[in-house]
Amino acid sequence: PRACWRKLDNHRAEFVKALILGGGFAGCTTAHLLKREGWDVTLIEKEPNLGGGCRTFFHCGHPFTYGPRLYYGYSQKVFDWVNGIVPIRRFPFELKTLAHEQVDEDRRFWSYPPHVDDVPLYPRAEQIQEELAARDNSTEPQDFDEYYRQKLGPTLYEMFTEFYSRRMWQIKSNKLFDIFSWSAKDEPLASGTREAYKGSFIGYPVAADGYNSYFDRMVSGTDVRLGVEWKHGDPTDADVVISSIPIDELCGHALGRLPYMGREFHLLVLPCRQIFPGDVRFCHYAGENDEWTRVTEFKKITYHESETTLLVLEKPSKANMLYPYQTKANKELVARYFAKLPTNVKSIGRLGCYIYSTVEQTISQAFKCASELTGKPNEMEGQFFQIGDKSLLPKDRNWRP
Repeated sequence: PRACWRKLDNHRAEFVKALILGGGFAGCTTAHLLKREGWDVTLIEKEPNLGGGCRTFFHCGHPFTYGPRLYYGYSQKVFDWVNGIVPIRRFPFELKTLAHEQVDEDRRFWSYPPHVDDVPLYPRAEQIQEELAARDNSTEPQDFDEYYRQKLGPTLYEMFTEFYSRRMWQIKSNKLFDIFSWSAKDEPLASGTREAYKGSFIGYPVAADGYNSYFDRMVSGTDVRLGVEWKHGDPTDADVVISSIPIDELCGHALGRLPYMGREFHLLVLPCRQIFPGDVRFCHYAGENDEWTRVTEFKKITYHESETTLLVLEKPSKANMLYPYQTKANKELVARYFAKLPTNVKSIGRLGCYIYSTVEQTISQAFKCASELTGKPNEMEGQFFQIGDKSLLPKDRNWRP
């Protein structure tokens, strides 16, 4: 793509002026890290608020985000960083899934991932046990569909995952996804406790406005311009540009558009204090004809006190860009976009890298980016944990309140 900013002088020892595109976790954290080194930083955000998908809004007095934005991760350092700015209330997290109707005619909610203790209770229990006993893990699966059939057998895959994924992504076959490590929550067949993401940091800010004060603090001293949409070709006098907008948009879609899936969000207030039991905070719907993919009871995340409760219901939509389609072909296109970026342009974050990224991973990226630009040591070196990666966990991480 045509560069619309000044090229980096390879002999220049340091930068002094940065333009940041996008005001979510990636952009705001990078702004703070550069500003504390004395940089002149300008951040532009097309929305009227900072925070992107993690911005807290209020409906009938209830705080909520568009999609449950739990803090989830494995890095002690990143957790301590966030917790030191917006204190995080940690809690156990159990996920329930309404089973696919062709397997469970009674449409019951079950723990997800499917649990070994539930196998004798499942419909078609004998068939499921036979399929589990016959699993062959001698070959590497080539796609999402093969992975889950291999790990769970066809019946549990149909009961919990197959149609949920197909509806979520609006696809005819899960074989589309030849990259699929992002999809696993712990082991495909769980044992032990029923918590999802065992051993991780799970929680949410204590403050009623969630992460909002994190974003405000990160941009202190930065020239923030809200409601400004950057377009490819817009001029800038910045020494460096750090972008967290979609990388194909950054490059003017010169090599083609990358596909995304989004969501419609429907808000429903009900006249009761609580609906979901125990540690359940949201539920998935795995039926072939279910309208919703996920329903969240936000009081179970925010701990808001009220005589009413707020549900946020989600269904797939192309109206916004929230989830990248993780395929090898798409990742190859992303690599081609990165190869075309001028040396003084960085692209980071979920949209900037076209990855399924957590808050923890996004903050780790921001630290790495700032380190590369300033030459200062990366305080979060080695803290980009893959989803489900517990290789570096301390032994005492198995936490409960």
